[in-house]
Amino acid sequence: MENQNTLILKIPTIEELDYRKKILSDEDTVSYNMGCEEFQGYNPYTGCIDFNESKWSDWFLKWITQDKERYYAYIIKCPENIPVGEVALRYDEMQKGYCVSIIVEHKYRGKGYSEEALNLLLEVAFNELKAEKVFDNFPQERTSAEKIFEKVGFKRTSVEIVELLREDYYKKQNAILHKN
Repeated sequence: MENQNTLILKIPTIEELDYRKKILSDEDTVSYNMGCEEFQGYNPYTGCIDFNESKWSDWFLKWITQDKERYYAYIIKCPENIPVGEVALRYDEMQKGYCVSIIVEHKYRGKGYSEEALNLLLEVAFNELKAEKVFDNFPQERTSAEKIFEKVGFKRTSVEIVELLREDYYKKQNAILHKN
């Protein structure tokens, strides 16, 4: 595991969306996504998602410019200033909380980046977006995701859902501060 505090979250410009295109088309990176619910541009056999340049403008408006119930950023490794993945939050009315998305590029996995990036994303969710709840939807069989989410404080509430409530997040943050 590499040193902690080596990452920052950076909102990309529209010109920088080529990295998103790259990771969404990398079978090794998105193979966990195989067999999910189908939508236009998604390949259920590889998990890849078509994100060509013709989609960038509309996507950028929705995720970066206009929608205040969404957050998207690249995970940037410092001091090299290279992207190693992406994170996102979107408000889900049915769950009354923000759904997490985190993708670490295949070649950077196993270095502790997912946990560090998830902690950075939780700071955004609870401190900037004022979320009451953050959740993700994945089966328990995805053991690497299960371990990371549990380690940062999420609790499994159903077969598919893990969640972290605002009050539990702040309790954990206070415990960490008082421990140091």
